[in-house]
Amino acid sequence: MASKHVVAKFLTLTFGLIVPVYIAAQTPQFTIQDVGTLPDLPACNGTAISQSGNVAGYCTATFGQDLLLNNITTHVFLSSNGVLTDLNVTYPPTGAVPTAVNDSGVVVGGTLSLNIEDSTGSVSPFIYQNGAVQPFTGPLQSLLPLGINNNSQMIGTFIEIGSYSLNYFVNSKAVLDPLAGGGTLTDLAAVTNGGGAAGFGINSTGTVAGASVAQNATSITPMLWQNLTPQPLPLLTNYSQGIATAINDSGVAAGVAFDLDFETLTDLSATAHAVLFSNGSVTDLGVLQGDVSSTAIAINNSGSVVGFSSNQPPDFTLQLAGLFYPPANNYHAFLYSGGKMYNLVNQLVNGAGWQLSFAMGINNAGQIVGTGFYEGPGGAATVQRAFLLTPVPGPSITSIVGAGFSTPAVTTISPNGLFTIFGSDLASGTAGLTAGEIVNNQLPTNLGGTCVESGTTKWGLFYVSPKQINVVAGELPASGTVPVTVITGCGTANEVLSASFNAPVAATAPEFLYFLENSNGQNPIATIEPNGAYVGTPGLIAGATFAPAHVGDVLTAFGVGWGPTTSPNPPGTIASAIASLTSNYKLTLGGTPVDSVLYAGVSPTYAGLYQVDFTVPSGVSAGNQPLVLTLDEPGADPGISTSPTAYIAIGN
Repeated sequence: MASKHVVAKFLTLTFGLIVPVYIAAQTPQFTIQDVGTLPDLPACNGTAISQSGNVAGYCTATFGQDLLLNNITTHVFLSSNGVLTDLNVTYPPTGAVPTAVNDSGVVVGGTLSLNIEDSTGSVSPFIYQNGAVQPFTGPLQSLLPLGINNNSQMIGTFIEIGSYSLNYFVNSKAVLDPLAGGGTLTDLAAVTNGGGAAGFGINSTGTVAGASVAQNATSITPMLWQNLTPQPLPLLTNYSQGIATAINDSGVAAGVAFDLDFETLTDLSATAHAVLFSNGSVTDLGVLQGDVSSTAIAINNSGSVVGFSSNQPPDFTLQLAGLFYPPANNYHAFLYSGGKMYNLVNQLVNGAGWQLSFAMGINNAGQIVGTGFYEGPGGAATVQRAFLLTPVPGPSITSIVGAGFSTPAVTTISPNGLFTIFGSDLASGTAGLTAGEIVNNQLPTNLGGTCVESGTTKWGLFYVSPKQINVVAGELPASGTVPVTVITGCGTANEVLSASFNAPVAATAPEFLYFLENSNGQNPIATIEPNGAYVGTPGLIAGATFAPAHVGDVLTAFGVGWGPTTSPNPPGTIASAIASLTSNYKLTLGGTPVDSVLYAGVSPTYAGLYQVDFTVPSGVSAGNQPLVLTLDEPGADPGISTSPTAYIAIGN
């Protein structure tokens, strides 16, 4: 039987071969920060963020002000490194709104007022640059700037609001303005005769996202302009209109597909869905649960999209709602990441009392800016605030392999199988199993604040660290895959979950354990003699005594993932006694069948550990001879075998 000292040594952390696999995106978690207020202006909206984290927005005196329908005075702010500055954008008309900001602190925006009675309105732009507000003059006075990049390329749209439509962009004209160097305006061509164009977003290379608007708004087509060349984007099935609102540096754009009658103030039959444009196709991002419409506003280089979802049909403002409307319960800020749409308020680790209505920008660091509201301390009045979300570093699984670290790697897991999770931020520190943590024959499922979960079942742990976890699987299905999730802060109010890693499962996933893991896969199997002496080449590990085995010796070799046994203990728990394998098996040493197998099954007093006791057969040559265990498994012919490169040292 096995020596506890030797087995414990086998179960000690070993940094073996890390097999590169698909890196799963982690479940998003954020901390929320109130961006702040200006003196006597406590109601604030966050509207834009730069790659470096500069935040632009505006504040008003009263909660719940609609800038389109009211003559409201706003003060535009710039928040940089936590310092909020009033930019003093107060020139008539009132109601200035920032639409974009870059890393140099250049802020652009404007006012957009509307007369609902006759469907007319006006635009007045501004730019904050070099520490001062610079209103546009001359022909630029009807330009609404809507984007700027770190090369100071600004995208804007000349807006002509007509008496027959609430569509701001009927007969509009999109222009690219190189603010740096005193360049000249460049028109962005529409693709429809007699129509207009609107530009809404720009990436770091100057590619513009927007729309082409046919004359009198008879059709609206989502567009990109790359090197000033117009490129129509596809419409979402069952939608007749669409726009691209933002674009990242890979050319992937976000936007919205919609059907909307712009000749009426309220179109109860209107529909809108956030979309993603990539490689000539369009993807419907859907809506949040319980909502009926959604709009994508911004996208970063990781492909994460933010915007807002609503339980009401869209109105004529579409993506501009977050610029001019106050936060309200019928709007819900979302993040789309990893193929899933998240209600951002549910992803906050410190968001008690907050409601998030509009997510208006996301940078490449994953920071998100927008507008929400919350109840003040002690039951005080509800306040309107610009918010900044910062991603919480969380666990991420990069690979799952059998704990033997064989070559080739064992990438399936089996019931009672000891396996290793590799990744990042898997634990806050390093913690190993101690005798006091084994209670009622059970391994701890929470070690150092880290848990490993599949479905709703937590599994027993041997060791956790920021980059590696050793864990024993419990009950598993016979085939397919199971989701494996790492939880940090497990059992606390601030739990953070990794994305689920879909691990393939099998009845058996056999491998031996090794004294050493070599990069060539030629690994000495962890083997002992009845007296506990180590079997191996002398000097294999400094400070330990090794000697080769000989024909006729009785040896014990240890492994993991050998599958079901006669044990009454549930998989993943400590074996209380010997229990033999229930699968048919065969053992060879140096290609010679081992006929004298004394025992093959679990190692008592350990979890997830197996052993085979056998006699070295005659005819085995001296040298490093491969020991191979083959287990029969339904549907597997000729069975599942351990790595053929693992060996036992045999002497003369």
